[in-house]
Amino acid sequence: MQTVAMRRSPPPAAQLSEWHCIGRKSGWHEEHSTHATIELPLTGMDLREIRGRRAVVDIGTVAMHAGGEVYAVASPSAQPRRAACLSVPMDVMEDWAPEFSPGVVNSSARTACLHRALRRAQRDAEAQQDLSSQLLDSVLTDAARQAGRPTNPRMTPAWRRLAERLGERLALDFDQPLDLASLAGDCGVSAFHASRVFTRVTGVSLHRQLIRLRLRHALLQLPDMRGRLTELALSLGFCSHSHFSSAFRREFGHPPSGWDSPCPQLPPGCCGVAHTGLP
Repeated sequence: MQTVAMRRSPPPAAQLSEWHCIGRKSGWHEEHSTHATIELPLTGMDLREIRGRRAVVDIGTVAMHAGGEVYAVASPSAQPRRAACLSVPMDVMEDWAPEFSPGVVNSSARTACLHRALRRAQRDAEAQQDLSSQLLDSVLTDAARQAGRPTNPRMTPAWRRLAERLGERLALDFDQPLDLASLAGDCGVSAFHASRVFTRVTGVSLHRQLIRLRLRHALLQLPDMRGRLTELALSLGFCSHSHFSSAFRREFGHPPSGWDSPCPQLPPGCCGVAHTGLP
């Protein structure tokens, strides 16, 4: 049965912010947020351990943190990192969305599109408030869908570690030439085993995850690559403009050329929002 996000009034006092890290390798250290926070990565990756569960946080995910709770962060790479955050006082979040649960989830195409729309609505307070509400609903829907995914009883700690290593490599090098054999070889396992374990642990194939990361990056890069879509496609490892355009349409419901303007029309089938004439 399909899960449908229910629209509700925007939470009061929701704040949009952004953080930057110049990039450095670091081991595990503790951090905490004073508010309930929805964190949407823009560049780079790190590792999080939230309520005892470890996950890769990259451009294809959303990290959710509860106000006042401590979580652990590690950075296996010196790549710069940047993320947008939606923050809401914890008592407000508990009242507005009692199903909110800290963790890391894969972001749907709808969530990615709403994130992009929200970033372009910074001069329109009314549109920003509505998009913030839709984005929070979409993230909660993503979390609800993934929480219902059955757990394989044979999933061992070794499988989880392997899936994490594969996810790290994809997050760091998604814009580089990658193939299954080299990914698996770097982790000391066969291509068959790497593919099987990653799919069992994450629910998506290695190839699908690689394409997701490339398309999420492309979605955020479109305003800066106007008229240069072939260049963008080739830089992300697609063999041609048509290959990129087809994959983009399948993911977001609209070809990249339809977003390639100062005021893009968001595809209703993907986002559920109409064109608002955002700057």
